[in-house]
Amino acid sequence: MTASAADPLVDAVRRTLDIVPGEDAFGVTSTLSTNLAPAPVRLWPLLTDPAQLVQWYGPVTGDLREGGSFRAPAASGRVLEVEAPHALHLTWEYEGRQDDLLLRLDPVDDGSTSLELVHTTAMDPGVFAQFGPGALAVGWDLALLGLAAFSRGWEDMCGRPVPLPTPQWLASDEGRGFLRAWSIRWAAASTAAGTDPDQARRGEIATTAAYGGASPAAV
Repeated sequence: MTASAADPLVDAVRRTLDIVPGEDAFGVTSTLSTNLAPAPVRLWPLLTDPAQLVQWYGPVTGDLREGGSFRAPAASGRVLEVEAPHALHLTWEYEGRQDDLLLRLDPVDDGSTSLELVHTTAMDPGVFAQFGPGALAVGWDLALLGLAAFSRGWEDMCGRPVPLPTPQWLASDEGRGFLRAWSIRWAAASTAAGTDPDQARRGEIATTAAYGGASPAAV
């Protein structure tokens, strides 16, 4: 599948970046925004109940109440603040680093939810130069696709079922096309935030390859 063929689902998410370059680290805030059909009160358990999380995200254990700690696939963290069913503020800890993660769910007049995910991290300048923000942000694209598939949150908007991003799907032509399309979108957002276009393009290619997406010649 080409990147353009994936557009209806890829562009169900809006992506923006705030990048603060530095010698020791690049401060990167990635914001992903989307609309999902279920109301906040219906989406909230999918984000906070381990029995629901395992069905679309993966096994999450621990206490997801305010002040609690948890362990998720490839990360752990602490719950800093909860405003059910509208806000979940966490630390996101992995590879010796501690990032800030905020999820906001706001009701829309038609009964749906406006969801915003904000991830703030400090990236090593060398990693940023090689991969750009997509090295981390594409992982959140995968998570939102899983949430949309499980909640059926994009079906009316996109006019078709949303694929659940299983390992088998990611290895398929469709999955690799999505990975490449996400990398393209993050490179564009990085350019809009001030990154040199050639560097952003190199990061796009490296991120696509790192996630196992299709090479430019294959799409």
